[in-house]
Amino acid sequence: MFIKIKKAGLLLVFAVITALIGMLFYIVTSVTGYLASAAMNPLPVICSLAAIGILALLIMIPEKLTAIIYDLAVAAATVLLIISFVFYVLSRVTLAADVYFIPVNYPQSEAAALHISIVGVAFCLLSVIVMLIAAFSNKYGKE
Repeated sequence: MFIKIKKAGLLLVFAVITALIGMLFYIVTSVTGYLASAAMNPLPVICSLAAIGILALLIMIPEKLTAIIYDLAVAAATVLLIISFVFYVLSRVTLAADVYFIPVNYPQSEAAALHISIVGVAFCLLSVIVMLIAAFSNKYGKE
């Protein structure tokens, strides 16, 4: 069974892909390398998974939802992605401070964790931007 996706629905697919990539970067940098011994905040993962779930429903069954429910679901997914982005950035502030503002004798694994995290943050931010564009586009899945 193939799902027919309208042109504007591709924005939601792109948001899912970028959110998933950003979440995977967060998980990988949190459980391996320099940050392996630090406690991982589960909120970015939970919010990303919830947003991806909402977006998957919007992609698969847009015709079964009313316009108001559809718009509320897009808004909810956007808010969840923003929360995920904010907590991802907040969890990496001390790492960035150590590498960029106190550049004395930090291990290379710390710099590697920071640079990989920056890529993950960029993907999370990209998913938020795509969702903001989708929120103001002309009926993303219903045309």
